[in-house]
Amino acid sequence: MTNPIPLLGPGFSIFDQNIPLAITIVVFASFLFAGGSTIQHLAVSRSVDKASANRSMDLGQVWDLVRNKRWLLGLGTVATGASMHIVGLMMAPVTVVQPVGILAVPWAVLLAAKIHHFRPTKIIWSAVALTIVGIVSFTLISASTAAPDTELPPTRIVIACLIVFAVGGLLGSLGRFGSPSRRCLMWASGGSFFYGLSSALIKTITALVRGNDFLGRPLFWTAAAFLLVCYLLGGWMVQQGYANGPAEIVVGSMTTTDPIVAVTFGMAVLGEGVRLGVIDSIGMAISGAVAVTGVFILSKYHPDAQVDPPATPAPATEPAERVAVIEELERQ
Repeated sequence: MTNPIPLLGPGFSIFDQNIPLAITIVVFASFLFAGGSTIQHLAVSRSVDKASANRSMDLGQVWDLVRNKRWLLGLGTVATGASMHIVGLMMAPVTVVQPVGILAVPWAVLLAAKIHHFRPTKIIWSAVALTIVGIVSFTLISASTAAPDTELPPTRIVIACLIVFAVGGLLGSLGRFGSPSRRCLMWASGGSFFYGLSSALIKTITALVRGNDFLGRPLFWTAAAFLLVCYLLGGWMVQQGYANGPAEIVVGSMTTTDPIVAVTFGMAVLGEGVRLGVIDSIGMAISGAVAVTGVFILSKYHPDAQVDPPATPAPATEPAERVAVIEELERQ
């Protein structure tokens, strides 16, 4: 027996499936996410040394951000978008809702172009188009094969969470090496794995809440603990991404990797892929690869990635040399 929680009034529940309304809500959420991410990036970029070989932030810098009004404004905007996204997840399968967030990529590019006064090149828009086409195709296939019911196998859920943690941690560790654009992409991708898992865990918790005595089920508290850690680690990695590169790369990575992780989890772990055939699987794999390629091109050809690294400043003249020059001038 379900126990729906009313949202607006009698006859309406956030737990009632309403796919069109859910998609509409997530479209607005994607704009808020892009706007909030851009605001946060502006705050983070002012707290790091852009001439440094590695712009990753330490705990002190992160703590300064927590007290930065601009960063907090961005956080509030992202949180509002995330809340709307959660509502969308409660009203439709994760395989349908999650990929719609890819719309945040063109929003982010347009906002950055307006703020930084540059015109996106054809390559940039081609990368955005590849990402959108890939994720839209991924969404259409996943939506057409999504199962109406959600399975909740505890052991499989815990194992899958640990696997995602391992992959996300590996990507984050790679964010310490390479060019700024590569570090940005790796940090953002690692954070995206955790955020993608958080979306799947929200769907898991929602399914548990629909039943009776969910507070007495160990799986509920296990999923809640994993969810909290996902937000903490994911948030940390995403801020490191902002420190190393533009918001568009971070948003592009998150809105691509995040849904792929969430949808894969939903299909492989929560039983949403029971209707998936071989051809559908191949189509989703190709679509995912196209979307990831778009993000890679965006990170490689973004204007920030084309800027030559700052030249190493010439060593300062030694005091003895300066003294010798002065003495020579005095003799003349």
